Amino acid sequence: MKWSHARSVVEELRQDTRLYLPALTKRRGFSSSRVEHLLNRMVGSLPAEETYLEIGTLEGRTLEAAGHMNDDKRLIGIDPCEKYDYVPNGFTANTTFIKAKWQDVLSSVTSVGFLNPVGCVFYDGLHDATETSAFMMKIVEHLADEAVLVMDDWDRVSVRRGAYYAEHLEPRWQLLNEMPCYGDGLTSPQSHFGYSFGIAVWGFKRP
Repeated sequence: MKWSHARSVVEELRQDTRLYLPALTKRRGFSSSRVEHLLNRMVGSLPAEETYLEIGTLEGRTLEAAGHMNDDKRLIGIDPCEKYDYVPNGFTANTTFIKAKWQDVLSSVTSVGFLNPVGCVFYDGLHDATETSAFMMKIVEHLADEAVLVMDDWDRVSVRRGAYYAEHLEPRWQLLNEMPCYGDGLTSPQSHFGYSFGIAVWGFKRP
């Protein structure tokens, strides 16, 4: 996915000053409708040959929203379903859900052709620094030559620390946009009108 396309999506939403954007799904989740629209428009801008990958699907709210009216795109969600003991289902034919840890999927030889190339990733997995940086390092081998990573819970210090450490180890990562909610991502009330504990968009590009 071209960085310029991702930046256009972010700017379009920045200019949309409606307090509440209409929800794209009726599934429950801890996100916001603005995040739904961000992911949905990112997927809409994906080249047909690239995959949207989501880490941390929970009940499927953001995965379903990302695929709304994007029937020509391929979407994959991964979640071990351990936190709430719920396995999401009922997705459209172009969407695949995998009950597993992302480490197991990305380390599987059989998953390489299935996933690649990944043009857009939404990371909403564990939010500690170690897991965040580990994911950013591991996903590189599956990414398209130009790709974007939408990072959830950007207000959390641990998420930022992990992402910046990954950037230190892998300089091909570049922070493209920040949409914070100006909280700490933990104790402040969740914003259902903004980007729900903050979002960052990272870009990856091979020379």
